[in-house]
Amino acid sequence: MEPDEEAVVSLVDDFLRCHDKQPIVTVANTIFPSSLDRGDGIDRLRERYLPIYQRRMCRQGEWGRYFERMVNWKDREGGHRDQIAENIRMLKDARDGRFYENRYEIIISDPVRDMRKATNRQCLSMIELKPERDGPLHMLVVYRNHYYVQKTLGNLLGLGRLLGFIARESGFEVGTLTVNSTAARIETDGWSKADVTALIDDCSARLLRQAA
Repeated sequence: MEPDEEAVVSLVDDFLRCHDKQPIVTVANTIFPSSLDRGDGIDRLRERYLPIYQRRMCRQGEWGRYFERMVNWKDREGGHRDQIAENIRMLKDARDGRFYENRYEIIISDPVRDMRKATNRQCLSMIELKPERDGPLHMLVVYRNHYYVQKTLGNLLGLGRLLGFIARESGFEVGTLTVNSTAARIETDGWSKADVTALIDDCSARLLRQAA
């Protein structure tokens, strides 16, 4: 990121920490654990991630399992499928053989596990990957619900890093990221709307100072 973007991330992160909310890095890591990426592919990344995830599950429950669902989805035979690995394989095939533009999905929402829950359901529902022939790889994301103050910036960073990883592993340039939140709220849990407005003003002022 550019210095002005880093400054905005720090401002929002300080705001969240001061109000006892999850820091941005925690939110981003639920989507893509970038600190575990060593540049050696999805299989090695998954092998490093799953033991850490299982230990965290024992302490904190099942919150934040987006990446786990991407790489460890339980199939009908009782085994597990890595959706990211499958999409990387298909995208590589598209570059080298017959090109398809509409077959690359990562599903997060699971009716078997989620439908009957009144709360703590997965907010991120699904991810679509859209490659261009001889062009970049785009990502479109659907959220069932979105907490804009607490989650949005961390989610955008996590999704951007996931897009960058898949593009790198499949041989594409990074394209656009589009997020569609079918329900969203500017929550006031622990702060007021005036506090949120002040935070936005602080971020805007920091961007203007950097530009000057």
